[in-house]
Amino acid sequence: MSLAIPRPSLAEQAAETLRRALGEGMWVGQLPGERELSRQLDISRPTLRAALDLLRTEGWLKVSPGRQRVIVNRSRDRTTRRSLTVGMLTPLPLQEVSPFALCWMDKLREILARAGLQLEIHSGRRWYSRRPEKDLAALTQRAPAAAWLLFVTNERMQRWFAQEKLPAVLSGSCHPGIELPSVDFNYRAVCRHAVGQFLRRGHRRIVLLIQDSDTAGDRESAEGFKEAFQTKLGVAATPIVAYHEGTPESIRQRLHGLLKAGSAPTAFLVARSMPALMTASELMRRGWQVPRDAAIISRDSDHFHEYFSPPLARYCADPEIHARRLARILLKLVRGETNQSFRVRIMPEFFPGESLGEVRSNAP
Repeated sequence: MSLAIPRPSLAEQAAETLRRALGEGMWVGQLPGERELSRQLDISRPTLRAALDLLRTEGWLKVSPGRQRVIVNRSRDRTTRRSLTVGMLTPLPLQEVSPFALCWMDKLREILARAGLQLEIHSGRRWYSRRPEKDLAALTQRAPAAAWLLFVTNERMQRWFAQEKLPAVLSGSCHPGIELPSVDFNYRAVCRHAVGQFLRRGHRRIVLLIQDSDTAGDRESAEGFKEAFQTKLGVAATPIVAYHEGTPESIRQRLHGLLKAGSAPTAFLVARSMPALMTASELMRRGWQVPRDAAIISRDSDHFHEYFSPPLARYCADPEIHARRLARILLKLVRGETNQSFRVRIMPEFFPGESLGEVRSNAP
């Protein structure tokens, strides 16, 4: 008598893969042809037929008179899956997401799990294109969810979820005219406060260095930055909004153009953590001393800022608070509370660091 544990055959493994795909609603109506399925599963057609026979016996499929394999309606399975899942969309693979975002995602997953919900992350840029409607429709049909969490969204994407009336919350801000629940930092107030810090220290040539993106939070940052100069009566200072493409080279080139100007800036407010570090290191590479020759404030913060010297002035937020605010709205949406007026704005705490000095000199 053999005590070896029997291993599933290749046909049984293929059947299990197909069960998961059918349960998630990957196909509607009928399966693709045998040739296409064999190619996708990387198995022979006889093995595929054996797997399909198993699914037909289990009631997943039936064979039409034209020998097409029709998917049997198993709405109960899809409804159960949908009721237990929160889908999240992000344009970036997780290895490229900031440490701060990874922290709140992990905490959110934990909170949802205690409520019996699974956080399912879908990463890809096709849902963030200029015309994402077709891809969004395919995703939400293939992987239905009780609610959606949208991260780093553009206007077309937000508008599609609002028009389709799908339960969704933004980790970010809404574009004008779009009503979706949202949780974000009060970037408008942050940038007004940062400008005040620079002006009180005598800086008059102040730059907001920010990525040229389609996110509402970045737009609000630029608006708050400009507003701060309008409220400082009697102060002769001009705001400079300098956009870059998000790459190290584009940041370097943008700084080069600013620093070679006749009246170079003496203060930099930089959106996002990594560009802030690059700004500080690039200034020092060019012989500028921080904060003697230039002051820097980072609009955002991550834990690696603690390892940079001199410590950058920055706005620090708690990822757990962000996760809890998102979870509170998501749970309401899952329960069917469809009030779209949830709009949470979190004010981060200002950490002065050592990169914020008085005006003493211009470029070396």
